Amino acid sequence: MKMKKILAALLALMVTFSLSACGNTGDEAETTTAAVETEAVKADNTEKTSETQAAATEAVGGEVLDAGLWTLNYDSEVWTYDEEDSYIEEGYAKAILIIPNSDDGYIANVEIRVSIDDAADFRSSLKNYGFDQYEYAVNNAYDTVNVGGVDCLMQEGEYWGDPCLRYIARDEAASATVFIEIIGDAADQRVKQLLDGLAIHTEDIGNVDGPWYWEGEPFSASDSSAMVGTVTVNSQWLPVTDCIITDDIFDHSVAVAGDKVYILGDSTLKQYAYDGTSLVYESEIECGEEYSLVQATDDGSIWISGFSEPLQCFKDGVQTASYEGTDTVSMHPSGEWGIDWFSGSECEKITLSGGTISSSPITFAEVSTISSLTIDNDYIYVCGYAADDSGHKAYIYNTDGVLQMTLTDAEGEGLGSITFMAQTSDGFLGFDGNMRELVLWTKDGVHIGTIEDRDLFGTNYPWFCGSTKLSDGEILTVMTDEREDESAVELVAFRLSGF
Repeated sequence: MKMKKILAALLALMVTFSLSACGNTGDEAETTTAAVETEAVKADNTEKTSETQAAATEAVGGEVLDAGLWTLNYDSEVWTYDEEDSYIEEGYAKAILIIPNSDDGYIANVEIRVSIDDAADFRSSLKNYGFDQYEYAVNNAYDTVNVGGVDCLMQEGEYWGDPCLRYIARDEAASATVFIEIIGDAADQRVKQLLDGLAIHTEDIGNVDGPWYWEGEPFSASDSSAMVGTVTVNSQWLPVTDCIITDDIFDHSVAVAGDKVYILGDSTLKQYAYDGTSLVYESEIECGEEYSLVQATDDGSIWISGFSEPLQCFKDGVQTASYEGTDTVSMHPSGEWGIDWFSGSECEKITLSGGTISSSPITFAEVSTISSLTIDNDYIYVCGYAADDSGHKAYIYNTDGVLQMTLTDAEGEGLGSITFMAQTSDGFLGFDGNMRELVLWTKDGVHIGTIEDRDLFGTNYPWFCGSTKLSDGEILTVMTDEREDESAVELVAFRLSGF
């Protein structure tokens, strides 16, 4: 190429000049040579980009949309550029173009997005769209399609019932993620022509992505204690065999029946052997993705529930009951009744008897939006945003639904987001997910104080997913946290005692 020849000549002249006129040492000459070679690489990349764009222009013609990280030639008489739903800034470029139809809808809706970021979103996309991360990264197991000058994985699926074709790619050296989504008729010739007009412009900055989850360092922690007021809380990390790696930060739940621990998450109910010091994987049951809560009742039964999913019961690995027409159901320890709730204050109290289910209304008028609901032998704990707009609070009702007390922060104001409540020998304890704190109150509901996650668990920035009270009064809790090396988000477990 002409540009390469010019740069080669310049390189020779500059090296000769630096050695004869300036008297450079060998090291200085090597530095000059490296600098010129770097400029040559950049010029070559620019030339390749120009060639790609020239080909796109020749193929399509029409309007030019310059988004910085990519350029697009498109026929404006065919495609409508949706400026309101497009964002173009340094390091991020997203645009949506549609072929409208007569029903105020579209024949095809195309989103083009390139972003300079770490690899986390791309790796999540691999899993979400059915690609195994190990097979992709190690075995190069998937075919690719060149789109805009970048080799992309292709995935065919749906978007709210409409056919959807996606292209995803990771340009590691450029620290760039490519995402292209075509909703509607991806086979339309005009869609092909649009993609022929795309040129993606990424620059090699020498980026190296962090380790994959199988390369990273699993979470570990030491036993720890923290005191608030006169209460001491002890934590013990429980190693989990075959680390639980997840992309779902929030929706995990845990229950304990005898020497078994059950963890619900990522559409699976997993069973672990529990000896008080670790969790050893034994088996699992696939369940619907909407299942979000697992609980154990006093007879050793395990109950799972979720939005618009049947309430199911298992015992000793065998399903013993299934009840239709419920959402999330928090069970009383007896297993005879529970509260069916979604988000609003109006709920249903369900009663189970002889294989039948009946319900009656129950209302927690002090709450406008419920985020968690737990029941023990004495109380119903309803946590959520207050109906009087005073913030997130924890409301304690008796088992008939009569308010007993309201728990707040030290100033009598709102909390962050309580994900679990329990009664202790000295009062009450709550896990505040938003604040990443353990909160303690007296038996009268007076705020004692808080313990930060790092001080008690050695974690970085966890989400307190789910907890359960053990038969000895201790608490087993699970939370998600990103590993120190950022190789994965891991679900980790602890046992708490001392309160």
